Amino acid sequence: MLHILNKPPSSDAAQHMLEAMSGGDTVVLIEDAAQAALYPEWLGWKTSAASIYLLTEDVLSRGLYSAALSNNLPLIELGDFVALTEQHEKIVSWY
Repeated sequence: MLHILNKPPSSDAAQHMLEAMSGGDTVVLIEDAAQAALYPEWLGWKTSAASIYLLTEDVLSRGLYSAALSNNLPLIELGDFVALTEQHEKIVSWY
């Protein structure tokens, strides 16, 4: 399953997403969820249940690129995001 989160990591939506994730899931953090670059201790980064990525365009637009690099967080480009949507039958958006 592909999860798309656009709320900050401290939001209820982020917490509900973490509770719903299971092994093999993928997460893309977009829009305000890019703030997760500032929180390398966020539970989402520590879970082994899913692969979590930051959308590069949103990280750049929020001035968080250096934080993402400093914390060795995985970034994906828009084309990679589109490919993930094509690879997953089930997609859940957390807004």
